[in-house]
Parts: sequence; structure tokens; C-alpha cells
Amino acid sequence: MQFSQVILKNLRRRSTRTLMTVVGLAVAVMAVSTLWSIAWGYAESASNYYATRGTDIVVVRAGISNRLTSSLRADLMQKLAEVPGVETVDGSLTEMVSLGESHLIGIPLRGLEVSDLALAQLSIVEGRVWRADEERSVLLGNGIAEALKKHAGQRVEIEGTNFQVVGVFQATNPFDSNSIIASLGDVQKLMERPQVISEIQIRVQDTMRDEEALNQICLSIEQLRDSQDQPLGLKAQRTQQFVDSATEASLGKGMAWATTAIVLSLSLVGMLNTMLMSVIERTRELGILRAIGWKRSRVIRMILGESLVISLIAAAMGLAAAWGLLHLLAYWSTTSLLVPQGMSDSAVTLGLVAAIFAGVAGSFYPAVHASGITPVEALRHE
Repeated sequence: MQFSQVILKNLRRRSTRTLMTVVGLAVAVMAVSTLWSIAWGYAESASNYYATRGTDIVVVRAGISNRLTSSLRADLMQKLAEVPGVETVDGSLTEMVSLGESHLIGIPLRGLEVSDLALAQLSIVEGRVWRADEERSVLLGNGIAEALKKHAGQRVEIEGTNFQVVGVFQATNPFDSNSIIASLGDVQKLMERPQVISEIQIRVQDTMRDEEALNQICLSIEQLRDSQDQPLGLKAQRTQQFVDSATEASLGKGMAWATTAIVLSLSLVGMLNTMLMSVIERTRELGILRAIGWKRSRVIRMILGESLVISLIAAAMGLAAAWGLLHLLAYWSTTSLLVPQGMSDSAVTLGLVAAIFAGVAGSFYPAVHASGITPVEALRHE
């Protein structure tokens, strides 16, 4: 009988325990992969949101922890446009709103100027972009339009006010597909924030896109002063740096790390218990194997091999379950804003590594203990 067949036979002999261990480890893999896909997917979606608009620098109010609470005067855009190296400046106001008729909350409503480059880059699949003289007109992302079952020409209620849907745009990431875009003036009026924007997106000149030049422009913006020679209180960051430092991304990654540590600890203890019980039950068998010439290293390889097989099966089951769960959450209106459609390669790798680590690390002590069983000790075992 080949060595691999011995390993598989040992697992089949205790099929119920093996199955329970596989299921427990698969749940851990599913939790780790799902949370990290959401954490990384959120950051990637935010990064894509700015990248598709060619944004090099994002400016918000200094000292805020949540960018949605940022409040800037709209007239600051003219001052920023005069900074050396700046090519174009666009301001936007983003608010998280509720849609009364569908009981949806936490939907991003973005206020943009009609002349904003971001509007020109939208892929309109139905209807059109609103005209400058139109009021209370919005564009719906394809995701939120599908959830609301709305089309161009219909109306949608936002914070108790009716808006006309003039178009639907196609987007591939949750940030865009589940958002609503309206004119900056309409959003300012709706949220009672006249002449206020939440962030300014800057595109720099082509010759200024290296890291050193971008850092210098950011520094110049932060050093700007008003007519009384007082600091304007601005925080300018390169796009990726801004995305990585967002409160939402930090909280998501922190929760993912904490959950990973917890489930790995529980999985490791579970594997330790399973393999140790298996070794104790097979004391006589292991003693006989030693008596017929098996070396300690061969016994260790057998126990670690059993745990590795369990880990790989659990990883496959857990990753498949995570993929299904992410797709379910991505199409559920309550969570679709934060959940990407699909699982990232990094999350797959992390889930596989977590399963193997928990399996091998949890079975290392039982393997060493099994290798130390002598034929005499096996004969004494009842």
C-alpha cells in the first residue's frame, strides 16, 4: 500500500470526525476570504472611482476622520486652480441619503457640475445627462436602478423629495453602480449646504505626475492662506493615499484582521483537538508501525499529511462558499454598496494559506507526540 493511500484510509476510517473538522475549517476559510474580499474590494472600488476620472490629488478639510463630513467653500476651487502644476479642478458634494419608497438608506448621492469631466466619462446606457437648466434631475447607477426597478423618465424619492430620472449609467464597481448623481446645486439645496462641497478632485499637468511633483503640489495646497494670512485648513493627498487612509477602508481592514485572528485561533485549536484524539486512539497502531521499522519522521509525515488533506478539502469548500456568499451579498440591495461582484485573487490566496496554516500548525504537536510512541508503550495502552 502506498504512503498516500495510508493517509486517505486513515481519514476514511474516521469519516464523521474528518467531515466535522473539514466543515469547521471551511467555515473559517469562508469567513476570512469573504471579509478580506469586502475590505480589499471597497478600497479597489474607491481607487477605480478616482482613476476613471483621471484624479491625481484629492483635497478635503484637514483634521476630519470621515471624508463625508468634510465641508469646503466652493470658491476655493478657483484658488486651487492657480496652484502651479494644476490642470483642472472639480468639486463635488457627496451625501449618504435614504430612498423613502424602497426603505434603502446609506446610498451615495453625488453632486457634480454639468461641466465636470466625470459626467463626460460616464457610460450612459439609458436616457441622457441632465441639462444645465434642469432641476431635480438625477442619473442612477445601473446597480441602484436595477434594485429600484427604475428607468429613464420615472421618478425617485430622495430624502422626501421627488427627482426625475433622466438617465442610467453603467459601472463595474459598487461605488458607481449603486450611486446617484445629481447637479451640485440640487444636492446643496436638498441637504441645506449652500455653496459647500465635500471634496475637490485635481488633475495635474502631464509633466507633474511623478511622485515628487505630486507631493510638492500637495504641500503647496496645504500651505495656502486666506486674505487674513490664516491657513485654509486643507488636506491634499495623492489619490491612492487618500483611498488607503479612508475611515471606511481602515475599519474594514481592521475588522478583517481581527476576524482572521479569531477564526485562525479557533481553527488551530479544533485541528489540534481532532488530530490529538486521533493519535491517542491509534496508539497501538502507531506502536506497531514503529515496531515494523517506521521511522519517527515517517510517522510525522503521515499525521501532517492527514491534516494537509483535510486543509486542502476545507479550503476548496470554504472558497466555494465564500464565492457564493459574495455573489449573494453583491446582489442584495442592503449590502451591494460595499460588496464587490467576485472574489479577489488575494482573498483566495489568503483563504488557502489560512487553511494550510491552521491545519499544519494545529497538527504539529500531535504528529510529534505520535512519532514518540514506542512499541512497549503501545502494548501497555488499553
